[in-house]
Amino acid sequence: MIEDFLLVGKKNAISSQRLADLAGCKSIRELQQVIAEERAAGAVILSTCQDGGGYFLPQNAEEVREFIVTLESRGKHTLLALDSARAYLNQIGE
Repeated sequence: MIEDFLLVGKKNAISSQRLADLAGCKSIRELQQVIAEERAAGAVILSTCQDGGGYFLPQNAEEVREFIVTLESRGKHTLLALDSARAYLNQIGE
């Protein structure tokens, strides 16, 4: 399990490449898939893009809140991209 390799706190975030190596994943994409599966099963695996980025376990509620805000913002931008793509398809009659 990925959680077994993680440290507590954003300041101890482990880079994607290091974590992939530790977990025996062949690529960052494979690591992301495993993390997605573990999160779907209830694991609280946080990530950050700050200070080199990486994955970590929560140290406190503030780290969890910050992660939620980041993912919500990313989700909103993804939905906006879908809206413009759908509008394009409507314009060309597809």
